Amino acid sequence: MAFSAQRGFYNIFSKRKIFQFADRFTRISQAMQPQLVFLLLLLGILHGTCGLYFNMREKEQKCFIQTTPDDMDVLVQYAIEVEDPSTGGFMPASPGLGMHVDVRDSMDKVVLSRVYMSKGLLKFTTHWPGDHRICLQSNSTAWFEGALLRVHFNIETGERSVNYERIRKTNNMDIMQLRVLQLINQAEDISKNQNYQRFVEKQFLRTTDTIYFNIICFSVAQIVILVLLWAFQYHMLFRQPSLYLAYCEILCESGLSRFRTPEAFRTLITIVGANGQGLTTQALAQWISQFKDAETTDEQLQQLVNDKVKAKVEEFVGKFLTKPAPQIPENVKGSFYASNVQLTKLLSSARRNRSVHLKDDNFLLICECEDCKAESNTVDTQS
Repeated sequence: MAFSAQRGFYNIFSKRKIFQFADRFTRISQAMQPQLVFLLLLLGILHGTCGLYFNMREKEQKCFIQTTPDDMDVLVQYAIEVEDPSTGGFMPASPGLGMHVDVRDSMDKVVLSRVYMSKGLLKFTTHWPGDHRICLQSNSTAWFEGALLRVHFNIETGERSVNYERIRKTNNMDIMQLRVLQLINQAEDISKNQNYQRFVEKQFLRTTDTIYFNIICFSVAQIVILVLLWAFQYHMLFRQPSLYLAYCEILCESGLSRFRTPEAFRTLITIVGANGQGLTTQALAQWISQFKDAETTDEQLQQLVNDKVKAKVEEFVGKFLTKPAPQIPENVKGSFYASNVQLTKLLSSARRNRSVHLKDDNFLLICECEDCKAESNTVDTQS
């Protein structure tokens, strides 16, 4: 890999451009010598420090998320130590204890999955930008949690994962050439990170557009549901025939407008009832007098209006509030219990249906059972 990088370097830059770049870099370094010394010291300190360490059990799994652009080299380094019960510290792991490393990209596709030794150094190249999940788990065969492990863990990406010392020794490069190669790799990393930021921005805009689209669709769905509910209620209230509309159609004459008001209709329904059982002559007369025209002085005209209203109301009650009377057989046969049952049905139907009553709230009930016939014959004989 280092040989191909050097060959690409010589193909892109000529020797003249290399010397010009080196001369310019030397002038800049002389002008910024104190800042460069401080920066080199800081980088040296950071280079000598380890990434981190964490504790885990043998059967436990730890995962890390590394956000990287596409076509980026990632270097993972780890080392395992096992708890020493005698001293309470940690000692190097036995040769049989290893680590299973599983790497998945942002699309949950397996990038790398294999078992390494107690100390490992692995490198992979990303093929899709985003969050890469790196999971570690020991290959221990313990049944339960097992011993406590301390894992030293470090991740390097991009230009920081390149071993420049080995490249210099392998290709016999001087310090200036190695520095130029390092700057080229850093420029490539900057370009890849910029492309990744553009990718994240496009993904964010796509997500925002999706959220806005879902909000608009939800609002439109709410409006459609409200319109459908309004149409259904309008159909139920105004399109289907109702008692009040039938009442107004029967009392449609111009002289009866005061009896077509909702108040008059509600009062009539309260008096009559749902089955017409309250429609009596006295109740109807009281209802008519409640809504009569106080300005009319002609008693004959008032009586004609009252008779007309009475006839219309009886017509309305007969059509919409009265159930048909049950048919009574001419000859009732059976026991006394059967005759009482039929008499009870007749009385209950007479209370519900005023079409079987006579004038002035008088009912004609005739029983033709054997006991009633015998009693009737006795009364006729005595008379």
